Amino acid sequence: LHVEVELLFEDYLLQMDEVLHSLRSVQSSITNTEEVVEIELDLLRNRIMRYEMLLELSGLVVGVAAAVTGAFGMNLVNHFEEHPKMFYEVSLGLVIIMGVMGYAILNRLSRDSIL
Repeated sequence: LHVEVELLFEDYLLQMDEVLHSLRSVQSSITNTEEVVEIELDLLRNRIMRYEMLLELSGLVVGVAAAVTGAFGMNLVNHFEEHPKMFYEVSLGLVIIMGVMGYAILNRLSRDSIL
């Protein structure tokens, strides 16, 4: 009887060790999955921040052009209004300034490995 009880306890001990091993394996798998999900969420957050930064910088470039346009729209006498092609020259200048600013910002961000 004593031997049978001892064998039963050994069998239960082996089963408990097996259950413990499988629980640790599942726990390790869950931990690894959590880490992968956190990394993917960090990647998405960084992409969203990158797009947000690009939108803000685009707003800055357009804002500079709007400020120049606002200065010309203040009805101040600057003798540009009598020049027949000044509207086109100012518009072209604003487009060039916006393009240069946008290119410079994107170039700087790419050089700093932000984009």
